[in-house]
Formats: sequence, structure tokens, C-alpha cells
Amino acid sequence: MRHLVRLSALAASAALLAVPAGAQYGGRRGSSSQNAALVIPRVAPSIAALAVRYGGDLQLSQTQLDAIQSVRQRQDSANAPWLRTLDSLRNGPRPVNPLDLSQEQRELLAAHRVAVTTAMDAMHATNAAARQQVMAVLTPDQQGKAARLENDAQKLARAETQRRSDEGYYGRRRGGMNDRMILTPEY
Repeated sequence: MRHLVRLSALAASAALLAVPAGAQYGGRRGSSSQNAALVIPRVAPSIAALAVRYGGDLQLSQTQLDAIQSVRQRQDSANAPWLRTLDSLRNGPRPVNPLDLSQEQRELLAAHRVAVTTAMDAMHATNAAARQQVMAVLTPDQQGKAARLENDAQKLARAETQRRSDEGYYGRRRGGMNDRMILTPEY
């Protein structure tokens, strides 16, 4: 009986000590999820890419497929520098504590925000023009199927962006040294 009382007292004290620590460090949630400037959105595949990928499902003729591939190549060429920009921002340096930023870090985040907005706007314009060209090649039935594929791809990209935002920067990098093999010299 005395052992149970000691054990429950120990458990209660451990629980009481854990509450302030969780409040102090923000719990399990990654702190970067609180700063939207650190989240680089995922780009959904374009309707041209989807039409080429699912050409059999859309029942595209060879002429349609050739025209759509031409549109896709122009679109990919136009979007390539913007995608590289987003990738460099996604893999770039991150502040250790996004809730306590220096002036230099705030300026860097503002520049990131502008770069992301510029890239997304430029790709949106390119993708809108490519979408019109692809839809002009498709029949009304194919247009409906392609629009559904595009809508599903956009939902998936938004969900992936949200998941990564919720996961936080530290969640993505959690493995750190534990996931890497450390080579030590043998003596």
C-alpha cells in the first residue's frame, strides 16, 4: 500500500513538472508551422502534364498528344527557373527560432515571401496560358476529365503543403545525425 502511495505521488509530481516544460517549449508542434513565411507551397502538376500522363484515360489521339506535349515543353521551359527558385528557398537556411528573429532574419523572410509570390504569380500566368491551349485541343468530354484530374492534383498539392506546414521545419529535419551513418576511423 505504501508503495502505491509513493508511486502515485511520484507520477503526480512528474506530471506537474512536465506541464511548464511543455508550455515553455510549445509542446510537440514545430515552431516553424507558426510562421507562414517558412512554408514554400507545393506546385501541382499542370493540366498539360496530367493530359500527357493520363493520355490513355483521356483517349487522346496522337495528334492531340503531340500538340499537348509541345505545350507542355514550352510550359516546362518557362516554369523551370521559377521552380528552381522555389526549390532553393525550400532547401535554404531557416532561422533556429522563428518566434525570435533578428532584423536581418526578418528582412530575409520578407525577401523569401516576395520571391515565393513572384514565382507563383509567374507560373500561374504561364500555366493559365498553357491550360487554354490544352483545352482548345481537347473535346468537351476530355475537357471535363482533364479538369477533374487538374482539380484532384491541386487538392493533393494543397494538402501536401498543409501537411508540411503542420509538420513544421523541425519535424522534417528530425532525423538529423541519427539517420546518417557516422564513419569513424578504425584503430
